[in-house]
Amino acid sequence: MTLEQIREKAAAAAKAALEAKTADEREKIFSEAFKNADHNKEDSKLVAGKFIKALVLGDQATLKDLSVGTDANGGYLTPLEFAGVLVEKLYKLPVIRPFATRFPMSSDKLEVSTEASTPAVNWTNELATITQSDPTFGTVVLQANELIGISRMSRQLIADADVNVGIVDWVISRFAEAIGRAEDAAFMAGTGTGQPAGIRGTAGVGSVAQAGANLAGDDLINLYYTLPLQYRANAVFLMHDNITKLVRKLKDSSGRYLWADTFEGNGLLAGATNPTLLGRPVLVQNDIPVNLGGGTNESEVWFGDLSFYAIGDREQVFSEVSTQEGTSFEKHRAAVKVGERLDGKVTIAEAFAKLTAVK
Repeated sequence: MTLEQIREKAAAAAKAALEAKTADEREKIFSEAFKNADHNKEDSKLVAGKFIKALVLGDQATLKDLSVGTDANGGYLTPLEFAGVLVEKLYKLPVIRPFATRFPMSSDKLEVSTEASTPAVNWTNELATITQSDPTFGTVVLQANELIGISRMSRQLIADADVNVGIVDWVISRFAEAIGRAEDAAFMAGTGTGQPAGIRGTAGVGSVAQAGANLAGDDLINLYYTLPLQYRANAVFLMHDNITKLVRKLKDSSGRYLWADTFEGNGLLAGATNPTLLGRPVLVQNDIPVNLGGGTNESEVWFGDLSFYAIGDREQVFSEVSTQEGTSFEKHRAAVKVGERLDGKVTIAEAFAKLTAVK
């Protein structure tokens, strides 16, 4: 199974998990998705654990047996078992990746065609000349950027521990959290230089400002209708956790809260409780600044269809280990580094809108 197939399985599993009724069902969906991505029918997490332990201990024979090659810098390319469980966790942690559109990249650059305008039609009289109207197309270029995650751990912890699911879950969770946080930050607020271009920096998105001195329900309704109709059905709200505190307190004229909690069994994200606002899901994204405006106390609320954010995945996950970097030698610990190459950009700007000057 290739890394692209693993990512496809993870995406399919994430979609299936949306319809699952319990956390156990969701976990089973992900387990089934990756159960055949192993060496000699061994458990995937067991193989991943052997790889981690071999990295830390410098067990070259085991590394050679489990790895699929070396990268340009001599680091070991991780076995697909490791990539599988890492990707699985990545789909559970971040905000944006699970809902974006993902493209496997076979080279450093990928051009994604987008529709810039649709053809127009006109009422005409019989035998009248038909006015020509052609659709136009644009292109979004995805250019692979390198993302590195690093985790430092006690060499005794790994050397003395049996290779079991517990320690593997802990180590892989560290990598998944580091990579997931960095990815999500770039997808929301990346500069586009050496990293993905974030949603916040996209030109041409809809925008409306908060009307009064304090956030009101009408402001959120204005934002909702700033987004064109065709994008609302799949749109989600994105806001900083500080702003959710303000939004949760908003009420309608009958004293009912606008915010509604969706509990276990109906959550948008696997294993999570996902609130809704005006009938659409709310996702907390803490890379949206809260220090904007002249008083450095303003933020933004975003509303849009995340399927119009494209992620290009270029390179298989790779790993390196060092016991010499920084203070690792004197503290007898190992630094295990995991990297990948990817890019991300908005494909249709009008699929997103923002409420500004929020406070």
